[in-house]
Amino acid sequence: MLTGSIAGAAGVALLLGGAGTFALWNDDAAIAGATINAGTLTVEALDTIWRDNAGAEITDLNGYFIVPGDTLTYTTKLIVNAKGDNLQATLNIPENPIATPVGDADEDGALSTALAVTTALSTVVDGVTVESNSEDGSFGITASEEDQEYFVTVAVNFPSGAPGYDNNAQAGSVDLSEFDVTVTQTP
Repeated sequence: MLTGSIAGAAGVALLLGGAGTFALWNDDAAIAGATINAGTLTVEALDTIWRDNAGAEITDLNGYFIVPGDTLTYTTKLIVNAKGDNLQATLNIPENPIATPVGDADEDGALSTALAVTTALSTVVDGVTVESNSEDGSFGITASEEDQEYFVTVAVNFPSGAPGYDNNAQAGSVDLSEFDVTVTQTP
């Protein structure tokens, strides 16, 4: 019995001492790797043109002096690059951008108040100009392999006979540089 117990204890000791050396079966397999690419959503303004009432191009807007009865028109082509599976976005322009007074002078404020600034967003489909039909004037954008073209028109109208502003606005200056076009991904 004593010999059997010693032999059993020696066997258990051998088993415990070599517990880390048991060879368990295992295997591995390579899984297919992949590259994930992000899409793009950008907008760029090109070919900016200012025109006067007669449609003549204004090459130096800083040297042009608007008077009551004038409407200046700004147009630019927008290039939207929208690439991505399931990508949906909206192209927006402000409905009524603000002609910000350049300084604190009364005439700057009067000119800012007198000017009526409106915007429109359009595109060309099969040779026909199409205005946005949404309430806010925006366009829905879907992903495309090709660049998409849109056009922005901004009309700056100085109405003649604007009550009290036409004389007070003489020599005034305003700034339209806060005007932005945005393209935003939608859920």
